[in-house]
Amino acid sequence: MPTGAPAGDRQPLVSIYLPTRDRPVLLERAVRSVLAQSYPCLQLVIADDGSGSAGHEALERMAGMQSETVSVRILRLPRPLGACAARNAAISACTGEYITGLDDDDYFLPDRIARLMAAFDPAVMAFVFDGYLRETTDSRGRARQVRVPLSGPARLQDLLRRNIVGNQVLTLASRVRDVGGFDPELAAWQDYDLWIRLARRYGHGVSAWGLSYVYSADPDGRRISTDLARIESAYRRFRDKHPEYADPTLDLCLRMAMASYGIAALRFSDLARMVWLGDPRHVASVLYHGLAARLRTSARS
Repeated sequence: MPTGAPAGDRQPLVSIYLPTRDRPVLLERAVRSVLAQSYPCLQLVIADDGSGSAGHEALERMAGMQSETVSVRILRLPRPLGACAARNAAISACTGEYITGLDDDDYFLPDRIARLMAAFDPAVMAFVFDGYLRETTDSRGRARQVRVPLSGPARLQDLLRRNIVGNQVLTLASRVRDVGGFDPELAAWQDYDLWIRLARRYGHGVSAWGLSYVYSADPDGRRISTDLARIESAYRRFRDKHPEYADPTLDLCLRMAMASYGIAALRFSDLARMVWLGDPRHVASVLYHGLAARLRTSARS
């Protein structure tokens, strides 16, 4: 337990779940970003999803990276079970009243948790989220960051149209457990699925109106979003899981999400319909990211 603040002044404990597998350099960056947080009472639970020997050595090193404000716990899964199973194992081990997540190839900016906690009121909102910086590396190895602000509120009807939240939220740990955590049977969009279930049960999400997370865009080619077969599988399960997608307009919104990964699932009439529905920026984003995904796929082949 972090012991930096006097007992009478101690802030509520916030737990952070972090799944990892064989990415020791990126993992260390992620862990150091948690240790650098300005919020004074944190628990980091790292779930190792079957790393090899190099990953084990890194985890041993991470276990010693405690501080007065951050406790670190390592969980080792008996065999590789997938990111969702690793997240759920970490969530089960978290003891904080509040909870949020971090992927091992991303990292926090120093005020991330403090911002989210200041913005979150569990009495009137389901969860809180914040904008992020999308980090890529150019051909010369130079990092480039693009600002992606996220605004709210994230009502259920808004979330069903598209993921306007991003890949991490902060909420009460009990809520994540009550709705069943992450779905291991879902091949992609596991975070999106969880946000919808939280909004359906507890109401809307709210933005903290800042930029406090750095999303590393495919640094080593292992993002789920690069596997088109998994995206197609996710579409089918996602659609069956949420009955609202029987509505043709919402189903089109879901197919728009597929198209952003470079999957040809849309006609010109579909794009025109989305523009008519009042979402031209989203259409432009889908076209841009879909084309970029196809170019990446062509380059790899």
